[in-house]
Amino acid sequence: MYIKVDSLALFNQFNNIWIECWLEKGYGLEMEDGPADRYIIIDSKEQKVGTIEFKPYLLEPNNNINTVYPFHQIESINNNPESVIEIDKVAILKQFRGKNLERLLSVFVHYSEQHEISCCVALLERAFYKTLRMIYKFPLESVGEQIYYKGDYVIPAVIYPEDLYQHKEKYPWLLNSNQDEHKKNYILR
Repeated sequence: MYIKVDSLALFNQFNNIWIECWLEKGYGLEMEDGPADRYIIIDSKEQKVGTIEFKPYLLEPNNNINTVYPFHQIESINNNPESVIEIDKVAILKQFRGKNLERLLSVFVHYSEQHEISCCVALLERAFYKTLRMIYKFPLESVGEQIYYKGDYVIPAVIYPEDLYQHKEKYPWLLNSNQDEHKKNYILR
């Protein structure tokens, strides 16, 4: 279902996937190599189809995401920053979209559970935000008006993954971490 990026070769593959998706959408590119847990999503045919990145959230106002929207001013985030992560580089190659979104979202849930994450900050494309909220019933909220950022309007959002991993039975789309017998499932951190 996923591979943890733990080598230069995998890091390059990770970058190739999200960059292809960003260019397809007309987004501005932002190259970062700071501390993060990066994963490549693998489909049932062992093809590398998507990416997701989990970054430590920093309260500093000059933290890139806080310069777009002041997440650091939200009381619940400010009070418990060690259980907050930033989600970035969420991408699925165009020819693999659809069912693979469930794989990507399942990686998010498993990671959040493993690391006891209580909330996540993200800048979500409008259609993706609506899909998460309406189709997948994600516990998330918009914390501000949409903002034009790097080529598209995004919604500053806070996601609350605890409900997802504490009540897995409510989310039929959620895949078990051992869903695929041939997956490359590495231990998280």
